[in-house]
Amino acid sequence: MSSNDLSYLVLGHLTQDITSSGIQMGGTAAYSSLTAHALGHSVRLVTSYPEDIPFSDKERMDIVNIRTDLATKFENIMLAETRRQYCYTQAKSIQTGTIPPQWMDSDIIHFGPVAQEIPLETVLYFSKAAFLCATPQGWMRSWDEQSLVHPIAWNWAEKVLPLLKAVVISLEDVDGDENKITEMARLCEILAVTEAQDGARVYWKGDARYFPAPPISLVDSTGAGDIFAAVFFSRLFSTGSPWVAARNAVQLASRSVGRAGLSGVPTEQEVNQNLVEIIK
Repeated sequence: MSSNDLSYLVLGHLTQDITSSGIQMGGTAAYSSLTAHALGHSVRLVTSYPEDIPFSDKERMDIVNIRTDLATKFENIMLAETRRQYCYTQAKSIQTGTIPPQWMDSDIIHFGPVAQEIPLETVLYFSKAAFLCATPQGWMRSWDEQSLVHPIAWNWAEKVLPLLKAVVISLEDVDGDENKITEMARLCEILAVTEAQDGARVYWKGDARYFPAPPISLVDSTGAGDIFAAVFFSRLFSTGSPWVAARNAVQLASRSVGRAGLSGVPTEQEVNQNLVEIIK
């Protein structure tokens, strides 16, 4: 089966990110769906956003946009070496009734919550699907009355993790807690943990392997984990090997940090070059 024959479904909010250069589109749904498109897949996206989706290639994607008055809006503020993240508004949640029934048989189904927008019921709706994947950061955080984001316990993780073929988290998602990583690795089949400039590690069948990142001059790391996830899930589906998938994903995600924002999404040329390099 070629890449063009694979359908890749992403569920999650497109976000409006407040930056020093203005508001930019972001979120796992943006970075992962555009990466899946660059990989040559037939992309399906379920999201909630107050405007028409401004993707240049959206005519080559199938998009269900749950119209909303407000977008999910984030801002990251750096204080010394500490990042404070704020979530000011949230779009509508993604309920089962908004998902086209024919999309249930998508080859790859990627849950990409950023702000608690995918409820447990929606995940369980797909429980019989063969290749469920997730980047669960949005289930592992909340925000207070001042909109300050903080980590929370993912109370229904034990109901979901065993259903998933693969999960990608960052070291930051668990605040560096190795006990949480060990528990997640126990519950799901394959767990990948991204570690910024250090690359990633992958847990599978009781084994853990590390995949270092090549040295890249950092411009913007936003979305690198979501690019990693889309490549990882795609190559895992195609090859059946999490080790091969991780090598591909680390290389393409590392290149992304050399460009700002959504321009970091890999091009088709970069994807093809990466595949040749891995085969060598």
